[in-house]
Amino acid sequence: MSRKVECVRFILGAAIVAICCGVFFTDVRPAACAGEPLTVVKAVRDFYFKQAKDFTLDFKVDSKLKDIAFAGKFMLHAPLNFAIEAKSTALEVKIVFKNGDGFIYLPTANIMTNLDAVTRAKTRGIKIPSTPAQLDEQLDKLPAEFELEVSEEGDNIAVSGKSKKARGSFKAVVDKATYEIRSITTFNKSGAQELVIELINFKHEAVNEKLFEKPQGAIETNLPIPVF
Repeated sequence: MSRKVECVRFILGAAIVAICCGVFFTDVRPAACAGEPLTVVKAVRDFYFKQAKDFTLDFKVDSKLKDIAFAGKFMLHAPLNFAIEAKSTALEVKIVFKNGDGFIYLPTANIMTNLDAVTRAKTRGIKIPSTPAQLDEQLDKLPAEFELEVSEEGDNIAVSGKSKKARGSFKAVVDKATYEIRSITTFNKSGAQELVIELINFKHEAVNEKLFEKPQGAIETNLPIPVF
């Protein structure tokens, strides 16, 4: 597998982890008890979505297991549309997901892959929710899929989840006062650290609709990347 394909896989994987383990949670008051995992999880969602506004944040991802590191920006256009722009030393990529569809674009090569139903049918893994109802359905399954626990770490709360099917685990570090996510770490089934994701510079600001337009003149192809 080429270095570029490996980088795209990790950028996509990091985005999925951030969405499914950290950013998209159901609404609840942010006065959560540190001893109740789902209450903390839902309080995190309240931080990001209670105001139903566009927001952006910066992220950094590092994988010592694969020796890959990259940084980028996550831009959400309410309710559940998002664009990601990321760079590593080997690659620049843009990922767009809107109304259940989207695309991956490699600006340097001017190549685009559509994330349509056919592409997703050929892949296996996590599905990105495109509506609040789909989001809530996924979150309701968390206790069935993970052994969840929380602990306090100074000014932060740590939410940990271990796959009941021995597929690995994750740890999300959340600010105790605001319920903003500080970092997410994932581990493989052997316990080795896979990804460390840092989330910084969160702010409410308008996300331009033009971000979701397909690039004109791009070469459309099917990249061999497991997207969802």
